Amino acid sequence: MSKDRHGARVLNKLKVEIMVLNIPSVMGTDDYNWLLGLVSEEKRARVKKLRFLRDAYRTLLGEALVRAAIASRLEIGNERIHFARNEYGKPSLIGHESLQFNVSHSGDWVALFVSDVPVGIDVEEIRPIDMNIAESFLSVLEYNRLMSHNQGERLAHFYELWTLKESYIKCKGEGLSIPLHSFSILVNEDRSVSLEPSGGHHFFKTYELDRNYKLAACAEVDRFPPSITKWSFEELRTILEWDWSKGII
Repeated sequence: MSKDRHGARVLNKLKVEIMVLNIPSVMGTDDYNWLLGLVSEEKRARVKKLRFLRDAYRTLLGEALVRAAIASRLEIGNERIHFARNEYGKPSLIGHESLQFNVSHSGDWVALFVSDVPVGIDVEEIRPIDMNIAESFLSVLEYNRLMSHNQGERLAHFYELWTLKESYIKCKGEGLSIPLHSFSILVNEDRSVSLEPSGGHHFFKTYELDRNYKLAACAEVDRFPPSITKWSFEELRTILEWDWSKGII
């Protein structure tokens, strides 16, 4: 998206976009209640049961970002946006199934991938992990490659592998019915990414977001945006409060 002279987001007709939004450490009551009002009653009930407020922020801002991206593409109000989920929990937009999306959040960030083909995205905050435990999340080939790295490089490489694997599973839309050790993600010397076994058509791309995070995307066609788009809360709210009967922002 680009901005008009007032600084608000204007409609982006590009079909493929990756958007990120920084999650605030503290949110005002009015903003929080506004976010609660965007989502379904079922989602509101789940959010209110979350133990930590930051988890509620992540959940609500993740859905708000999805809704803003949909509203700007279809030029519709939030009240016309409704979701369905497949048997594994992957959401789709009712009435506009060709608009594909996937959302992820971790730490201070929420990330969204929008396209016209099935996609998956994963963002993860880099935190210390016991590499012996990491073995249970990886295939034998992945783990052996991981341990061949210098000790100082292993943590970052683990999270790169993890986000790539998660993005693939989310693109497939079959959840953890796909065992993590049943496939391998290989990051080659030229930074290209390959999948073994190589059945199907899936492509990968990683992005620089924050030195303390890893971000990876997967799609059924080799079409990714060259960079990510950073949104602000103010821009998101402008889109979701816009009266689309007046035309494009």
